[in-house]
Amino acid sequence: MTFGEKLYKLRKAQGLSQEALAEKLNTSRQAVSKWENNNGYPETEKIILISQIFQITLDELLMDDKEPGSKEERNFSEETKGFYVSRETANGFLLYYKKKFLLLAAACGIALGCNSVSYTSTEHYLFASSIAPILTTISIMMLLAIVIYIALKQNPYRMLRKKELVFDEEVRTEIQEEFTKMKKMLVSGIAIGLVIFGVSNSGWGIFIFENMNYTNILFYIVFSMILTGISSFITFFCIGIYWSYSLLLRTSERKDR
Repeated sequence: MTFGEKLYKLRKAQGLSQEALAEKLNTSRQAVSKWENNNGYPETEKIILISQIFQITLDELLMDDKEPGSKEERNFSEETKGFYVSRETANGFLLYYKKKFLLLAAACGIALGCNSVSYTSTEHYLFASSIAPILTTISIMMLLAIVIYIALKQNPYRMLRKKELVFDEEVRTEIQEEFTKMKKMLVSGIAIGLVIFGVSNSGWGIFIFENMNYTNILFYIVFSMILTGISSFITFFCIGIYWSYSLLLRTSERKDR
């Protein structure tokens, strides 16, 4: 059974018209009709939404239903333990966590950037000391709100974190090659982010400005906040992407036929 046939069957089973399903997916009836006739394919986000609407896994939605042909294929199906992951599911997993860590990294960057005021505050920095509690409170509340939002949002790929994954050999090789190309860049991003974070909170203004007047203090605080925020964002985002690829590949096996 193709994706289009499954979509048609699922829609009919729930008594939805093409217009009703299109409204849920924020698309047109013509697009739904095209998908059901196998004349197109929805983007990843809509595939995830379809799986949530009909409460089925992505692989149940995307994989063609085929009866095992040969005895060897039947034996393989019985002996294989794990959750089979198609290329579409792997791409959706990586895209989902990329967006998740992008949001989380931005929140952490803003929170730590605002809190850097308290790191740099001394008895000479009366201005910084006065605004630090306000910025700290706002940033912590914002960070908690985003963390709660992420925690409550349904994760369609939760099962991939808990089960042993099985890939087609070529799919796993492609993902491994992508990760290999990105690994050096991600590690460099983490290292650069940590270095910038350390420098931004090292009290560098004391060594640059001979006279820490109001203008210099303000420049120092704002620049430190910006550097801390950017470095935190880079570090957390790179760690998140690295973790996503590592999780996908570490818990997987090759599916050899």
